[in-house]
Amino acid sequence: MENSCNQSMLEILPDEILLKVCKYLLCTDILYSFNELNYRMTRMITQYRHDVSFHKTSISKFDYICVNVLPQFSSQIRSLVIDCCHSVLQDELFIKYFSEKMSMMFPNLERISLNSYMQDKLVTFLNTLHDLNHLVEIRLYSLFPIEGLHQKTFTRSLIQANNHRLTTILIDNYSSSLSFDDTDCYLNILQLRIKLKTIADLPSLFVAVPHVQYLDVIIDERDETFVDLSEMKLSPLIHLTNFRLKSVIRVWILEEFIALLVQLPIVQCLSLFLSTYDKRFIKGDIILPSLPSTVQQFNYAIYFISDTTLDEDDTNVFSWSPSHPVACFFDNKCLFIHTLPWYFTHLEFSSLVGKMMSCRTNSANSYDKYVEQVYLKIDKHFTLSNSLAALSQCHRVKKLTINVTHNEDVSKGMCI
Repeated sequence: MENSCNQSMLEILPDEILLKVCKYLLCTDILYSFNELNYRMTRMITQYRHDVSFHKTSISKFDYICVNVLPQFSSQIRSLVIDCCHSVLQDELFIKYFSEKMSMMFPNLERISLNSYMQDKLVTFLNTLHDLNHLVEIRLYSLFPIEGLHQKTFTRSLIQANNHRLTTILIDNYSSSLSFDDTDCYLNILQLRIKLKTIADLPSLFVAVPHVQYLDVIIDERDETFVDLSEMKLSPLIHLTNFRLKSVIRVWILEEFIALLVQLPIVQCLSLFLSTYDKRFIKGDIILPSLPSTVQQFNYAIYFISDTTLDEDDTNVFSWSPSHPVACFFDNKCLFIHTLPWYFTHLEFSSLVGKMMSCRTNSANSYDKYVEQVYLKIDKHFTLSNSLAALSQCHRVKKLTINVTHNEDVSKGMCI
């Protein structure tokens, strides 16, 4: 009688309330508990049947769902997330159950997201993807480091998966850097987010994806010896309309910036996050006229390190137009300037920049609209208490990384 009463109490709740409850549950908990419970519940969780995520799913529950639940609606699945971070055996079990019949089980699959894969396991998984007519997108998160000698081979396996049907490959900034052979050319790729080791990898990338329309690049390291991009031969990306580049480890010069823009003849959305010693980068009357005439949206952030001490007067002469307002933070010889509003999802608080920002809480300079990931470096210049003031400007953070380099400051911060 008590079980019957509890069941009826659950079922009298409106769908809106039940769906709010579902937001606090894992996707697999919802499928395990509500799928085929009754017609109304099954209809209510339709989206969870279309977008199946095994994030944080235990091995026992994963095994049960693969055997007893997925076969009931596998043809309805549009996207799939496999998480080897919290359940390292997910990949092996999934291949065990579905590798020989992937295209039959998931005929309408459009996107696969893979978390925390090692190279060998990922290549094995990619080799199971055949004749999935609708599968055009793969997303990789926290891809384990791949040795330089194997990066080109791995990249080739990734881009050629599913009989060259992939058009979109998105790899997060916590993943391994990859590289391309100079002869690689993949006409199928239209959207790509990737991390490269150095700027020297840009020419082979531009050759490899001539039809790309969206390109998001992170340069992972500083060149061992200075390489001048303006002296490299870059192939123009004549289809590219959205370009994003983050290179805060390497130091840029203006001539490289201009040489890069020349190869983006129809770019409409341009987002750049760079580091420099070149003062011309922080002057709007130099940067803005350099942009292609096709640019409709310009997002820009610069770390500038000066050889002289900066003061308030230095920050008032940058000549940015009202249509491109900027926020400026400076401390001693370091300056951080960016267009408003802040656009990039990943924000790094170095000790100097973090200290600057902790003193600026003007709502006009708020970072709450886009920032999802924050990296804090705690040292003798930037205590944990300082960081909280800067972090308070980022209201939608999903991932916070704290690097501690000074124990005394952390202990003081922890007492606050």
